[in-house]
Amino acid sequence: MKKLLISALMLLATLSASAQLISAARDNDGVKFGVRGSFALSNMNQEANASVNLLDVAGASVTSKQLPAFAVGFAMNLPVLESFHFNIELKYAMKGQKTVQKGKLGTINQEVVMLERLGYLELPIQPQFRLNFSESSHLNVNVGPYLALALHGHVKTKNHVEGKDDEISKFYTFTGKSFTRVDGESRNWTDPDDNYKDPYSRLDVGLAFGVDYQIENFHVGVSYDLGLKDINAFAKDMNDEVGYTPIKNRTALFTLGFDF
Repeated sequence: MKKLLISALMLLATLSASAQLISAARDNDGVKFGVRGSFALSNMNQEANASVNLLDVAGASVTSKQLPAFAVGFAMNLPVLESFHFNIELKYAMKGQKTVQKGKLGTINQEVVMLERLGYLELPIQPQFRLNFSESSHLNVNVGPYLALALHGHVKTKNHVEGKDDEISKFYTFTGKSFTRVDGESRNWTDPDDNYKDPYSRLDVGLAFGVDYQIENFHVGVSYDLGLKDINAFAKDMNDEVGYTPIKNRTALFTLGFDF
């Protein structure tokens, strides 16, 4: 209940800040609003995943891979000087990671694939430095912090054996739903008497930076979200069992946009 209340307050604070910025922008004739859509490649910087033996097989290899994702939202550009603006966005961003572990059980080849996906409400606030090529053509450099609140998420684990797929486990985060393993074992994330805790914290804080080329009302750009906060929320005693490692979001984005 306490975590839910804190998360709700964070969400209200984010929306309130956005509303104040939009209200202030209405008094500025140079302000532009727009929409943005991004294709993303995301991972969670979990190099120590090698210590988590999903196969429970000695000598298994672990590889962390980027997970295809996306982001969509609204943007506001607030001019301060001709070459200095503030770029503010409010967007829904999907982040996560794909982890692949390979090994052998006797003579049988096995592979376990774990997909982690988290959906965030994200608010980047970035000072923007603008290089003007002409009246309608600009190169924009954006650097600044972002605040993100996780709305939902899920983790799926599948086992590939001799060309056949079997789901090992599937669970949801931030929703209070239970997860059930193939062997029938069930846990509820919201049960205070249960040792299984939600593995991720809701709040993420980081640095967003990138460049985009603007011609007339159209934008095309690339950017990178560098998570600075450890979102690993496992209870410490459980982390000790698998080898504790910080989890930080890392996301590359390729963006198209249009200003109204």
